[in-house]
Amino acid sequence: MDAKNMSAADVWAIAAGRLKTQNEHLYRQWFQKLTPLSLEGRMLKLGVSDDFFGSIITDQYDDLIIQALEEIDGSDFDYALEPGHEPVIEPEPRPVAAAAPVRPSEPAAEPVQPRRPRSCMDEHTFENFVVGGENRHAFAAAKTAAEEPGLYNPLYLYGASGVGKTHLLQAVTVEVRRRNPKAVVRYATCDELLNDFYNLLQQHRSLSEFRSSVRDVDVLLVDDVHSLAKKTQMQEEFFNLFNTLYSQRKQIILTSDRQPCEISDLDKRLESRFESGMTAEVGVPEFEARLAILRMWRNDVLNKAPLGDEFLEFLAANISSNVRRLHGAFIRLASYASLSGNDKLTIEQAEELLHSQLAQESASRDISLDSIQRAVAGHFGVTLTDILGEKRTRGIAEPRMIAMYLCRELTGNSSNEIGAAFGRNHATVLHAEKKVPELCRDNETIRRSVTQLKRQLQRN
Repeated sequence: MDAKNMSAADVWAIAAGRLKTQNEHLYRQWFQKLTPLSLEGRMLKLGVSDDFFGSIITDQYDDLIIQALEEIDGSDFDYALEPGHEPVIEPEPRPVAAAAPVRPSEPAAEPVQPRRPRSCMDEHTFENFVVGGENRHAFAAAKTAAEEPGLYNPLYLYGASGVGKTHLLQAVTVEVRRRNPKAVVRYATCDELLNDFYNLLQQHRSLSEFRSSVRDVDVLLVDDVHSLAKKTQMQEEFFNLFNTLYSQRKQIILTSDRQPCEISDLDKRLESRFESGMTAEVGVPEFEARLAILRMWRNDVLNKAPLGDEFLEFLAANISSNVRRLHGAFIRLASYASLSGNDKLTIEQAEELLHSQLAQESASRDISLDSIQRAVAGHFGVTLTDILGEKRTRGIAEPRMIAMYLCRELTGNSSNEIGAAFGRNHATVLHAEKKVPELCRDNETIRRSVTQLKRQLQRN
């Protein structure tokens, strides 16, 4: 069919068909809920249920939709979203295991009720999680998962160590149990699951005990799922576990320090499953968020010997890599203030007390986004204006993608922050993250350029 004779429904039917072929899980979770409304020239208008759903589509799946539209007879289609349109979807038959609305009341499920994983579990709630621009999406998604389990499934949270992923998992656990005390919630680190699994194998015992402990649940939360890398046997077990829980509409929430496609030696089937729901980044807190966290800690811990605002601002300004290091520095200053009295503590003494922490922070301080952009521009013989501009010729588009990729590799900035530095959105940065490693595999010249730039930036 000629593109100019197509209706909105025709265009979307072709694009949606390609999206379904590429990843059926993503299609069922997201794309089939988009409704074609109108086609004006090359602009396809799609209906979404609300602004929140639309923001997820724009942030995470924009490139996939554009790519599917561009493949229609080589036409340069674009799309826009309009909220307020509930999707019309043929209902799928629900599995028998999930049909009963009320869980059985017999005590058989009690043996698999997990131990409370940490004594601080109840301290980590949504109420004391400090929300900022770098984690707002992840926070909203986790809260929705706790309030309406199964709506966003799976939920995959990723980000650097010490930015609040575990806090969100534990907040979900607390909230689900508060709303439904009978709910069976299993929280575990991936290493804990691996230990349980391999211990049973070594003891030549049946795996049924392990399987029941993770399958007979309403909500499964697994921290640091990247530990599955290279664990072939456990990956197969986890794949079957995932499919069982997913088919029963049980909520699955996973965390990692990287996106699924970046976990080396991860079964492609698991990568596809992990990417099939909602993926949200938990970024490093910015200055204002770090200051709010410190004030919250001060109110909770130091009623008798509070640190003055100048010390909290000092900490927020100088410890920026992660929240764990910030907490360690805070406790050290707090202890000193309790012993010596706040009026005797000076900023100079604080610097001396935190010498080792400040040295670590200095050693790990991020390379700036600007320095990466300039280094890449110089290497490829283009201008900084080209890198930040709108030109899409290959000689500029590839260096731009490489610059975005290096920003993700060498800095602690979130995809949103990097996108803003290039005048692009979050999805464009994610596309660069995935595309550049492919270019390096296929093109030795690009691979050498990326390696050389990394060394140059890290050396400087």
